[in-house]
Amino acid sequence: MPTTAEGDSPVTEASEVRPRGSAPELGAAFKQLFDSVGDLAKCVADIKSADIKMIRAKARVALTAIQGTIHDGASQMRRQASYVDTYVRNNPWQSIGAATLAGLAIGLLITGD
Repeated sequence: MPTTAEGDSPVTEASEVRPRGSAPELGAAFKQLFDSVGDLAKCVADIKSADIKMIRAKARVALTAIQGTIHDGASQMRRQASYVDTYVRNNPWQSIGAATLAGLAIGLLITGD
């Protein structure tokens, strides 16, 4: 049954809740950014101004650097996730103990005791 609060859109039981900045949203945002900059570069490709050529070259270099950084970061995240997965599978009790201690420490910090 859809429900609404004042000024809100209807909420249905099938609504999916995702945090802001989730991976699919960020991926789509970066793709849109790259496409927009690429389209802009194509639009100004016919302009023969030296300033436009310099700006276009800088934008191309920046996009290439950003894409490389994103790719490197994603590769590093995959390697780290694989390492953590292997560790947890090989040492389940140590992982449970570490998670318990971390939860206890966070709880104590939050309550201020």
